[in-house]
Amino acid sequence: MSRLTVSALRCEHLATPLGLNTKNPRLSWSLAGTDRGLAQSAYRIVVGSDAEAVAKGIGALWDTGRVEGPRPHAVHYAGRPLGSDERLYWSVMVWDETGAPSPFAAPAAIETGLDPADWRAGWIARYFVLPAGREVPADNAYDNRWQARPADHFRRDFTLDRPILRATAYLSALGLYRLHVNGARIGDEVMAPGWTDYHQRVPYQVLDLTDRLVMGENCIGAICGEGWYSGRVGHNQRRAGNHYGGRPAFLCQIEIHYADGGRETLVTDEHWQTAQGPVCYSDFLMGERYDARLERPGWDRPGHDVSRWQPVERFVPDPRAPHLDAARVQPAREIARFAARFLHEVPDGGRIYDLGQNIAGYVELALTAPRGAEFTLRHAETLDETGGLYTANLRHAVATDHYVAKGEGRETWSPHFTFHGFRYIELFLPEGVAPEAVSLTGIAIQSDTPLSGRFETGHAMVNQLWSNILWSQRGNFLSVPTDCPQRDERYGWTADAQVFWKTAGYGMDVAAFLEKWMEDIADAQLPDGAYTDVAPSRPLNPYRLTGQPGAPGWGDGPIIMAHQHWLRYGDRDLIARHYRRFVAWMDHVERANPDFLRRGAVYNNYGDWLSVGPASDRTMVATAYWIHIADLMAAIAGVLHLSGDVARFTTLGARIRAAFLAAFVDDDTRITGDTQTAYLLALDFDCLPPEHRPAARAHLRARIEEAGGHLQTGFLGVRHLCPVLADAGAPDLAMALLFNDSYPSWGFSIRHGATTIWERWDGWTPEKGFQSAAMNSFNHYAYGSVGEFLFARLAGIDWSVEGPGFEIVRMRPIFDRRLGYVRAHYDAHAGRVESSWTYEGERIQWSIALPPGTRADIALPLPADRISLDHAPLAASLDLSGLVEAAGITRFSCPSGRYVFTLTP
Repeated sequence: MSRLTVSALRCEHLATPLGLNTKNPRLSWSLAGTDRGLAQSAYRIVVGSDAEAVAKGIGALWDTGRVEGPRPHAVHYAGRPLGSDERLYWSVMVWDETGAPSPFAAPAAIETGLDPADWRAGWIARYFVLPAGREVPADNAYDNRWQARPADHFRRDFTLDRPILRATAYLSALGLYRLHVNGARIGDEVMAPGWTDYHQRVPYQVLDLTDRLVMGENCIGAICGEGWYSGRVGHNQRRAGNHYGGRPAFLCQIEIHYADGGRETLVTDEHWQTAQGPVCYSDFLMGERYDARLERPGWDRPGHDVSRWQPVERFVPDPRAPHLDAARVQPAREIARFAARFLHEVPDGGRIYDLGQNIAGYVELALTAPRGAEFTLRHAETLDETGGLYTANLRHAVATDHYVAKGEGRETWSPHFTFHGFRYIELFLPEGVAPEAVSLTGIAIQSDTPLSGRFETGHAMVNQLWSNILWSQRGNFLSVPTDCPQRDERYGWTADAQVFWKTAGYGMDVAAFLEKWMEDIADAQLPDGAYTDVAPSRPLNPYRLTGQPGAPGWGDGPIIMAHQHWLRYGDRDLIARHYRRFVAWMDHVERANPDFLRRGAVYNNYGDWLSVGPASDRTMVATAYWIHIADLMAAIAGVLHLSGDVARFTTLGARIRAAFLAAFVDDDTRITGDTQTAYLLALDFDCLPPEHRPAARAHLRARIEEAGGHLQTGFLGVRHLCPVLADAGAPDLAMALLFNDSYPSWGFSIRHGATTIWERWDGWTPEKGFQSAAMNSFNHYAYGSVGEFLFARLAGIDWSVEGPGFEIVRMRPIFDRRLGYVRAHYDAHAGRVESSWTYEGERIQWSIALPPGTRADIALPLPADRISLDHAPLAASLDLSGLVEAAGITRFSCPSGRYVFTLTP
């Protein structure tokens, strides 16, 4: 058998897709094996409906036979046409470079979902709602000063008269839902189905009910909350809710396959009933009130008394029914738990607890209390100078939950349809309840994208920096990549994301996540080709979401992220699917700027947002970004074999460069504004001719030294700091910025207790206290874009434009004794890449591992005679090729496998 192992089977970038949006899904896999030179020479895919047969290599639906060639980035299914509501299995085997075969991988499942023509379910909603979307005040438990709606309960009894073979539920909501069957909640998803522009599309989920249904009487039920659909979203307080509609609606279709070959479909229709229950309201910004005395025991079991339930209303979404999409991304789930530690009491009577980690999520409350006892939980990211919660930065978000006990022994509760960004909790105990009767646990939630990278050093602050970056990603990757999870905003800002996207891919597998968000971005694109600042588009009026056209760096984000997606995953489909939209944006910008300086169509031109120190010229920043996206469009057109567009965008880039040089660069290569960001963008975006680059590097270094060795960049500049300095021959300066812990720096926030990335360098300082409460998030990932430097340069695990998808790994590690050691791995779609180095006396030991079928292009900052492999001179190794030494840098390539290098500085 082959020494190759097949692993990580993926369909449409998911381990188990639950529903498909194509009849020709992409199939891909990773390879593992540690021997040097391992490579795939051929593959064979089988697809069938019988898992056991597929495991044996029998594919009733598709068998590719032996296909010669290396591991492809993806293979499009081309077997028997896929049907609706099918469960399939697939596997793959490979042959190595010697012709030895591997076994078939353990089969992976695929649920095909429902074809659009097969949807028979209708949307249902609670009856009679005023045009404003709120119930008439009734002086009851459901009244609240925000007019937030109670959660709606839906249910239906039904009978099964024979054994079933398989039962599958297809579900969605305009709002949020939880499914219940026969007394139990089904699935572990939270905040389902997620956020989209509900006027255009809404995802549906697929849940297996086979083991949940029984012969005889059954009950299916759901609880629906407002969520992004009709609850509070964003900071438009003149329009606090009802952005997409006035009330939640539910959609469900259950396909039942009987053992005798029969089939039955159960759908949401007028036979369902509705009522309200203990969730008095649940709003993202306001919080949740839950009155356990209002619970309806047995409501989700057959035979429940429905005499006080009402009929549902068949709901027609306004202005039109959204397109139903199979979910393209992993669902949001609870991903971590933190025991709350009591700190102290505060004068207002509250008890302050600390989770030790800033998260997005909610609190699980366990208690013993008499009936009617009310508990109040407030949430905040940090404490003020008195030790109380600092909540001014939440703006209009109340972030407060209430629980009313039913008094029946030990009770455990967590919110249904809200989440908060917080580390600290203030608990108000009802009179007569001892603190010992209550325990609090913080629960973090996120879209459950698989973790893909690990990074560790011997330097505590750098380790905390990576932890802060990852937790900011976790706290903001919830259906869309939001800017912050705590205040009244939580938008999918495109510039925040694009500067962070390379880092994001090291932290998590974001392939499916971007596929989903790119559809939101496409839905938000305006008729004139303008991309928007945020997606899903910012809610502005009841029936049409007219987004703010994108600023430079913001509207450019989709092109930047799509190109990075190609480099990271080698996935051509996404750039091909969105290419015409990219062109429409380029046309939009070019029409407005005939002189090739980007002054027109810049809209809310944010520039280098939230920079400190001298401000960068906004037209210069915009024009540099235009050069960058012109270059990326030429590269993307090349991948798609569009030679005419390659020529068009190459010419466009040259014209913008000429205009940039004439308008912004003087004879001494000083760039307008003379800021760190000006030189960073000019160097990284290749805005300058070669003869100007040395002077630009010198100016950059001077600007940093003039700032006392500190950074002065904002959102757009920060990503480029350490990589550009390292590429410009100043790794010492890059490392100095990384290690710095005085203001402004990454280490400054860590020294003051940060567990996530701050929105502002000066979110809090000893001299001034908190920055403006109008904009001061303590969980904002944009400045965490330095994470790509940690992986790509400190660990030396970087992609290559010459071999997208990590077929070629670019390895240029920076060794620094102050780190002690670096241990890292990255689970590329090609397989796991590993890199570890440590100092042993005066020597450096560097170990790497490359997955089969890949190679590393290595550059080490030493002459070749100071580098050995397997205790032998580097030049004598038969595993290496293309050994070149110049200017003290040794470059060479090596094929897949494990290697141990010894470097003697």
